[in-house]
Amino acid sequence: MFIGLCIVTFMMVSGCLSHPSVIQFTGESKTWSANYTITKLNREDHISRLQIRYKGKDPANVGKIKYKFTGTTMGGSGEQKLSGNRDIVSGSGGNGAIPLEDSTIQVTVEWKGHKEEMELSTGASRK
Repeated sequence: MFIGLCIVTFMMVSGCLSHPSVIQFTGESKTWSANYTITKLNREDHISRLQIRYKGKDPANVGKIKYKFTGTTMGGSGEQKLSGNRDIVSGSGGNGAIPLEDSTIQVTVEWKGHKEEMELSTGASRK
């Protein structure tokens, strides 16, 4: 009986450790919305994905946009043309530090002489 209980407990703990966990930061401005998703694959490795979405009616007229994002432990930037697609997606992976759930990520989007900023958060309370 005891050995069976130990085996079941081990299987449950092993199963829990192998499932990825996800932290999602979200925010929006007048014209854009964004989310930054971190998927922790295990204790060391993670995948990060930034998605910026145009909220307007005609993404083909937006043209080229520049974006920048910064957090306490990460950041990046890029340029991409919206050609009928509302979304810009950027991803990376690694085993470095990740933002704390109660931190924020600043996102700046520039296009056709306009500039908007967003603050992304998880909704977790700050300590």
